[in-house]
Amino acid sequence: MTEHPRGVARRLVAVTRGGELDSTTRTGALDVLAGADHRDRLGAVLRELVIATADMMLCRAETSGPDKAFVLDLRDDTGGVVDVDTLDPPVRALVRALLAQLNGRPDDVRTQLELAMLDDPRFDPVDVLVLALLWTVGSIEWCEEHDAPTPGWLV
Repeated sequence: MTEHPRGVARRLVAVTRGGELDSTTRTGALDVLAGADHRDRLGAVLRELVIATADMMLCRAETSGPDKAFVLDLRDDTGGVVDVDTLDPPVRALVRALLAQLNGRPDDVRTQLELAMLDDPRFDPVDVLVLALLWTVGSIEWCEEHDAPTPGWLV
């Protein structure tokens, strides 16, 4: 990947938010899905999305600090509680990566993203990318509605 993962993430967020890629210009945003090293590139983009989402989620927290721990209340479409252990392994790893970032555990973020990107024919890594993009876009929209800052590189 010649473009920095943040640049690719920014372009993917723009597309997710309703923007369009100019098919006559090579933007690099979708290059993350192609090539022999696509899992490494995808992992780097996912890392940027997880960091950005966690940063924006921290804006929602009333307080933070070393004596605080963050947890996620996972719900399905009907509002029912979802046990993280019932999620597909790549999604579970992505959730745990986000929690690790929220709780200031960069080594755990790296480990969980490696797990999310494991080569397993049962799971498509694009699904993990889509989920991360949806979380990031949802966080951006919340920040915009509440006049909270978003990471500068996302705009």
